[in-house]
Amino acid sequence: MAKHPLRIFSLFFLTTLLVAAAHSAVAETRLALVIGNGNYGGGIGQLANPPSDARLVTAALQSAGFGVTTVIDADQKAMKRAFADFGQALAEAGQDTVGLFYYAGHGVQVDGINYLIPSGAEIHSKVDVEVEAVDTNWVLKQMAFAGNRMNIIILDACRNNPLPVGTRSLENGLARMDAPTGSFIAYSTAPGAVALDGAGTNSPYSQALAAAIENQRLPLELLFRQVRVEVMNQTSNKQVPWDSSSLTGEFFFKTPGDGAVAATPPAPPAPTQSAAIQPAPAPEPLTRSQTLALPAPPGQPFTDCADCPEMVVVPPGRFAFGSSAADDNHRANEGPQVEVTIPLPFALMTTEVTRDDYAAFVLQTRRETEKGCFVPDGGEGHRDENADFMKPGFDQGGRHPAVCISWTDAQDYAAWLSQKTGQRYRLPTEQEFEYAARAGRNGTWPWGEEPFAKNGCRAANVFDQSGKAKYPLVEDALPCDDGFAQTAPVDALAANAFGLKGMIGNVWEWVEDCYHPTYEGAPNDGSAWTEDACTERSIRGSAYLNNPWQSRFAMRDRIGPNSREVDVGFRLARDF
Repeated sequence: MAKHPLRIFSLFFLTTLLVAAAHSAVAETRLALVIGNGNYGGGIGQLANPPSDARLVTAALQSAGFGVTTVIDADQKAMKRAFADFGQALAEAGQDTVGLFYYAGHGVQVDGINYLIPSGAEIHSKVDVEVEAVDTNWVLKQMAFAGNRMNIIILDACRNNPLPVGTRSLENGLARMDAPTGSFIAYSTAPGAVALDGAGTNSPYSQALAAAIENQRLPLELLFRQVRVEVMNQTSNKQVPWDSSSLTGEFFFKTPGDGAVAATPPAPPAPTQSAAIQPAPAPEPLTRSQTLALPAPPGQPFTDCADCPEMVVVPPGRFAFGSSAADDNHRANEGPQVEVTIPLPFALMTTEVTRDDYAAFVLQTRRETEKGCFVPDGGEGHRDENADFMKPGFDQGGRHPAVCISWTDAQDYAAWLSQKTGQRYRLPTEQEFEYAARAGRNGTWPWGEEPFAKNGCRAANVFDQSGKAKYPLVEDALPCDDGFAQTAPVDALAANAFGLKGMIGNVWEWVEDCYHPTYEGAPNDGSAWTEDACTERSIRGSAYLNNPWQSRFAMRDRIGPNSREVDVGFRLARDF
């Protein structure tokens, strides 16, 4: 039996959703069904958080203009009735409707089929699952039959409270399902893995999801990538959400007109008094005359020609540039913090320019390359007079980042690529680089807030145990090993929430700005900070030889614009 009696569905169900959606600020009708099952009893036991998860997500969806029906502790009959009525409501609302189903509770797979477990289910064997549970494919069919333009299915299932012996132990986690055309399926954890119920009042996934829906103006796929990164951070990579998409159109939970520029990542926390930053005014929404024709949605790779480097669109937003003086890791050249607004989207190469990319430029322009590169070695370093981008002094393949590249070389490559494509390529500004590296995060390191985290090697190619063996003079290595003592192939690196790889680690990267010893007088609109007499240029992102203290989002350094070093490369931005 359900813990709470369910409301009567039918015409009342439909009317409630449509009335709520009619008062939404969004153009299309938005309907949602939310189910949270925690009162299982019997051999399954209780789950503490699904009911509160359901209420948390309900509130977030309502703030995004959804008409929501919430069902708590539903038995099998009540679940099926809710699905049937929800399908009818979608059909009655019309083809332009967006439907969303969220489920929190137990879920299992049997022979590759996923099942949602109702409250009060009696499951003692594999056969019982098929009899007592609800086939997820049946749920998808109820939504698909409605014929509406878009459906979103979110399963915060397979919680860590174990099912009886002989059921969950047979096949862990949920099986992968491909999203039908026009739909998006999100899972709180990877195929075959277990989701955490959480130590507080909500699961890590529901917390991250609700916060993203309420606070971020991001396209759907990019928003769920942000959710994935947040859950991984909160669970020390024990839980990795995933999704399957076959959407043919764009969707925002909060649209560009909801009081902020479209695709705005979460704002950073209010700075401390010691940072002395006044919050920047909210940017004005883009007018029709300012609307940009983007080559792809944010986070989705694109290229401007068959052999051009891959890029992604970085959405506009705001962030705290630099580090706070109250931060124990703060350095004088990282402050004072500046509240920066990136007013328009721009594109950034998904990886550093590779050796093959740069070699094509050299070949097609018949460019003469100069030999001689500075080599950091953990001590004072030395100059290798025979080194160049093809032979930096250590083994590299064509998909490794190009090094021994000066700031001037990078500018010439940008001019060549601009001429080749008819687009404007350039070095990113220092503020754009840090904004893109953070990808909505306000912390210190790409792997979290623990400097010597064991999962650090998954997030960045910085100084670790393989590096320690190669460079014993360097101190403070990560307690992990990614197998790369020097540069790693760009494809081997993890992507951040914007779809960018190697923003921290691998090699330092040139930016457009002249180097300034502090941020006093720095711009706050993402533009480059330059001047005529510029003897040093900023580099960002750290490299394979840098320890955790030097591999932070806010870390910066500088070298002369004509310098070439074996741990410095670049990537390009592109304007629209």
